[in-house]
Amino acid sequence: MKRLVLLLVLVCITCKQPPPQTAAPAAGPQINAMVVTIRTTIEPDKKTYTHSIVIANGVARSTSELDQWRLFDTKSKSVTFVDDIAKTTRTESFESLLKSHRAKLAESIPSHYPRARVTRDATGLVIEVGNYRRELKLTEHRAIPGELFAMMIASDSASSPLAPMMRAADDALTRTRAFPMLDHSEMPYGDKKRVVDHAVISVAQRNVPASMLRAPDGYRVVRVSGAAPP
Repeated sequence: MKRLVLLLVLVCITCKQPPPQTAAPAAGPQINAMVVTIRTTIEPDKKTYTHSIVIANGVARSTSELDQWRLFDTKSKSVTFVDDIAKTTRTESFESLLKSHRAKLAESIPSHYPRARVTRDATGLVIEVGNYRRELKLTEHRAIPGELFAMMIASDSASSPLAPMMRAADDALTRTRAFPMLDHSEMPYGDKKRVVDHAVISVAQRNVPASMLRAPDGYRVVRVSGAAPP
């Protein structure tokens, strides 16, 4: 039973799928941005998704997040959480988020549970735990802020009681100053193999609505301890 729970949790972690994108409105002021397009493929489901990370003036946002999304300010090293349903915003410093993230990973789990093992090579990281394997090809791309990927990991609220298994992996990922141009993971899935690939397929300049990279006006600001100034 524990093996089944572990398998299901890892499948959920591995196969987090971006929702279908909604086209951004063309009206309003435009800004020139760097658009990183990422294609996700899932086997044996034969599913493919595409989303983008939009970056301008040190601020970034993923189009895979819709009603609740994050705005990454790599210059001030803060993350703003925008909730379009509740119409609220909350800004926290990267330092505060990282501290909270690491505290969750420090929680205890049964001693017989496997722990992630991390190895490094010339191109990136390999993460292994049980039958799960993840390979990241990390690149310092001049168009992508070095802190961005670590900020995305530290501010991701998705978690599980088994998250401490991945402590070594998360520690390595939150210390990187590069971006995964290829993120490949695999694990047994019945009599087959579950394979998920996130691959950067283009990095190009485009005009995008300026509203994409700022919190909407009129939203209630939620204050939290350790938050970055608005």
